[in-house]
Amino acid sequence: MTEQELIALASVPTKMPSAFRLFVNEKWMEHKDEIMAWTGQTVDYDAKYYYTKHRWLLKRMFKESING
Repeated sequence: MTEQELIALASVPTKMPSAFRLFVNEKWMEHKDEIMAWTGQTVDYDAKYYYTKHRWLLKRMFKESING
């Protein structure tokens, strides 16, 4: 890749994830750490499954974190 191509690639604006998506990702990482601390094993499911099972709780927690 040439320098010009790198500059062109770097100048394209990227869409930032929403605040909710960042919040969910942070909670997913915390969840994985907690499971590792409790059981000594990694989780055997992915972030999509975690979100599907806990979406209402995550939504409520996110709203509470914004509203104080």
